[in-house]
Formats: sequence, C-alpha cells, structure tokens
Amino acid sequence: MLAKLKEILVKYVDIDPSEIKKDSRLGEDLGLTSFALMSMMGEVEDVFDITIVEEELTGITTVDDIMKYIRKKQKEN
Repeated sequence: MLAKLKEILVKYVDIDPSEIKKDSRLGEDLGLTSFALMSMMGEVEDVFDITIVEEELTGITTVDDIMKYIRKKQKEN
C-alpha cells in the first residue's frame, strides 16, 4: 500500500519517492497543499476503490494516517 501511495503522492509534490516515509507529514514534510490533498484523495478513491468523506480528513496529517484511513474504508466495503 505504501508503494502505491508514494506513486500517487509524487504526482502532487516535488519530492523523491524514497524520501516519503510513513511518518512524513503531508504539509510540513512533503509540502502538500490543501488543494493538492483534495485532488490526491480523489485519485486515492479510484486506486483503492473507496469513498472518502471530506469531513473525515481533518485528522489526517501523515502518510500513515492516509494508510490507516484507506484500511478502515476498505473494511467498511
């Protein structure tokens, strides 16, 4: 899952995939803007076949948070 997520992330941030870690903070470490986050999450929906509820994204600050969210949504399906 991390590898797929890195593939998606590098489309939205100017950073080498090897520098993206589970504990990387989306804004502070990767430079992801809120607009880019929303665009990226649309792609995450398609790739991981989940439906994202925008209000649930408020606590997502790291790459690991995204992975936990994806796992949670996949279990709900």
